[in-house]
Amino acid sequence: MSECMLATQSDAPVRLAAASPEIVLGDPKTNAAAAISAIRRAEKAEADYLVLPELFLCGATLGSLMEHPLMLNACREALGAVAEATKHTWLFVSIGLPYMVDGRVRSCIALLRGGRIYAVIPASRGAANPFGFAPAVPRGAASLSTLTPIPRLSVGFAGQIFAKGEPREGHIMLLSGAINATAKSYGAVRSSLAAYSARTGMAAAMALPSRGESTTSFVFDGYCAIAANGEILAESEPLSRDAFVYADVCIDKLSAFEPFTEAEEEGYVSNDPDKAQAQLRRLFALQRAALVRRAEHIHAKGFVIGVSGGLDSALALLVACAAADEMGIGRGMITGVSMPGFGTTSRTKNNSRALVEALGCKYREISVAAACREHFANIGHDEANHNSVYENAQARERTKILLSIANEEGLLDVGTGDLSEAALGWTTFGGDHLAQYGVNASVPKTIIRRVVAAVGADFGADADAILRDILATPVSPELLPANGGEISQKTEELVGSYELHDLFLYYFLKGKGPKELYDIALGTLDFGEEEVYRTLGTFLRRFFSQQFKRNCAPEAPLVCLSIAPSVWNMPSDMASAAFMAEYERIKRRQS
Repeated sequence: MSECMLATQSDAPVRLAAASPEIVLGDPKTNAAAAISAIRRAEKAEADYLVLPELFLCGATLGSLMEHPLMLNACREALGAVAEATKHTWLFVSIGLPYMVDGRVRSCIALLRGGRIYAVIPASRGAANPFGFAPAVPRGAASLSTLTPIPRLSVGFAGQIFAKGEPREGHIMLLSGAINATAKSYGAVRSSLAAYSARTGMAAAMALPSRGESTTSFVFDGYCAIAANGEILAESEPLSRDAFVYADVCIDKLSAFEPFTEAEEEGYVSNDPDKAQAQLRRLFALQRAALVRRAEHIHAKGFVIGVSGGLDSALALLVACAAADEMGIGRGMITGVSMPGFGTTSRTKNNSRALVEALGCKYREISVAAACREHFANIGHDEANHNSVYENAQARERTKILLSIANEEGLLDVGTGDLSEAALGWTTFGGDHLAQYGVNASVPKTIIRRVVAAVGADFGADADAILRDILATPVSPELLPANGGEISQKTEELVGSYELHDLFLYYFLKGKGPKELYDIALGTLDFGEEEVYRTLGTFLRRFFSQQFKRNCAPEAPLVCLSIAPSVWNMPSDMASAAFMAEYERIKRRQS
């Protein structure tokens, strides 16, 4: 028996390691080299076991190309190189890759040691994974086990930490995962891993994908952790560039027990003030990481953002500043563009300039009025007619300016639109609906307000003071002429409070119908029955009628809650009759 296996049956501790090196998506050869570096690092740490993330050799977000014969061959060659790297070591290594099983490409984990591939174990889940990977094929109960040919050693997929788990006292579990990161995921994953180790009586090492994954729809934080007896023994800092952790475990002291676990909290962030603050800051960090990943991939020189003096563009600008700081390119490579139109007020215009300059970015002001008037003349539109043509022409002109500046200067046009606007379709198709990458698209308006408040002071007293005034400014697209210098077009007076809309969206996506949404709002928020009913009707009508905009929205990472096509599958031309019928019954119940 090996020295390592002898250790598992004595009082001597064994050392578990987990690593998540930054990958190059779709480059198995380079990723194999990263895996080998992690193996050498684990050897120096005198580890006995090392776990790497799910689908590490190609990347968990590769999508359909995961099934391409060329990619499968490249992954097999890369696996051979990694196996060869274990030839003169006692270290057990588990690593993820796509592999053909029973005629289907599956997410698999390979167990390696001593230059040998001990096992290739496929995922047992029966549903398609969230990255467009092929669904698992049905398999017999006997083949669902994650036991390996090695005594007291199991490998598995990290998603199982959320399940009950089968007790295997004294076992080691190596968990490769592809769990994406959100504002609340760190606490959920951490507590679930600890509870899993308690319920199963196993020592578990887990590795999740790094920031090298695609940020088309998701963002990853490379979280790695070791857990045993219901405790986290070691963990990496989320969003580390090259996560690596290890811890010692005495196998004979492991035992299964039912741990205390807190119920999952409802809502976008925790109700606990301290937890909420940490989650808001994490959300901002994930936005920054996603933007850095995209900018580095396309070799953008910097960022261009349309700054309106409102909340959404303020947060997008802060994210761009944080991204520029991390990339070391200097905030002078961020261009904030104010594009006053027919409804722009001095308050928002002045705040736009003041914020851009306080953050040390480049400020430009380009009015859209003249270009819109020329456009009206070209199409025969009367400027006195303040209809959708009048409003949308301004939004589309602004988008044209931003994209042209991005092209001219090699910058990335950062979208500012948020989740609430996407749900209501409160955007101009082909206007503010478009950008090259959206950082706010999965964040609701009410949470954007809280994120800005949470991180504003990090950017200096001058910027924070301006942000406080922006927080106090009514939400408005400012597309209609001002009234005595004041904002005349106040969004929440037109469509209802974003507090209500954001609550409706959250619970609607959890499967609640109109009646339940109405009751939850009355029991949770301080609004009267008539206002709740009116706003619910607006939400339902607009949510179902505006899907066509969401189906062709720019790419954006899921950091809070998403209704992008990669996550929320809904046709643009469906009827909402069943939902509206239940909505109408609420009124009859009131009568």
